Amino acid sequence: MYSISFTGHRPDKLPFFGEDDDLCIDLKARLYNQIKELAERGALEFYSGMALGVDTWAAEAVLEVKKEFPQISLNAVIPCPEQADRWSAEDKARYQKLLTQCSKKFTISPHYAKGCMMKRNKALVQFCDLLIAVFDGHSGGTMQTVNLARAVRKDIIIIPPIL
Repeated sequence: MYSISFTGHRPDKLPFFGEDDDLCIDLKARLYNQIKELAERGALEFYSGMALGVDTWAAEAVLEVKKEFPQISLNAVIPCPEQADRWSAEDKARYQKLLTQCSKKFTISPHYAKGCMMKRNKALVQFCDLLIAVFDGHSGGTMQTVNLARAVRKDIIIIPPIL
């Protein structure tokens, strides 16, 4: 048994416009295929930080793969209860729907506080044996998470946002 965590860019940091863009559709398919391959090889637990963009798409892909591999679980690592407070109504509903389907939920901070997002990223690294990073090489939270994983010698799969 081994565990997988996800990190990746938010939608506004990705080189496409909207989820109906062919480049986004391709990225989501590559995420799905990677998750399915890992489930086939025995990965059982998948951890998402539940942010917009890659975290959400990875969580949805895990749930799709779970239909074929019911033994796998999706787990939420939430930085704070207010994470989705400023999101659109549609994004909040999507987030809540995903949370109801998570096997475990870990809330890092009881309220938003400076650094809670980074603490969430550290927890994602601690929970996993393998980190999947949708990463374009640019600085930000995804780079920090990848560097944390490298520092503790976690296995990492980098998925470029576009091929």
